[in-house]
Amino acid sequence: MKFFNMIIFTVLLVGVSHAFQLKMSNTVPGNAPCAQICAGAKKGGWFSKGSGDTVYLQNDVNFSECGFKAGTRPVVTTTLNDEGAYAVGGNIDNFFSAANTGFQFEVLLGLSNDHYDRSDTVATANDKGWTINWTAVGYIC
Repeated sequence: MKFFNMIIFTVLLVGVSHAFQLKMSNTVPGNAPCAQICAGAKKGGWFSKGSGDTVYLQNDVNFSECGFKAGTRPVVTTTLNDEGAYAVGGNIDNFFSAANTGFQFEVLLGLSNDHYDRSDTVATANDKGWTINWTAVGYIC
């Protein structure tokens, strides 16, 4: 988390001390002067989801305070980390249902079996500080 905060601080410092230009790809149409970068981190709030043998952990990330224009979908990138030595496990992480106010994030944990307890997995994610670091780039007007 300290590293992430340092990156944000550096970006803000450079942005304040030097003029920079944000360009959006032509594959994301919009009004270029209205482009905005918004970043944050979501820690805690994990819950289990799944059916059958497939188990997911899910987290809802709200970035409505970024003020992206209604009806648009910003470009979102994510990383997932924790506070300790625990390997943020599972198979793959994904975000989906991105909108101008946020997105949902899932981690596929694998197949369930007799020894697998979903509530322990949710507790592990919350107790070990699994954190979704995100950056969204979109339009505010």
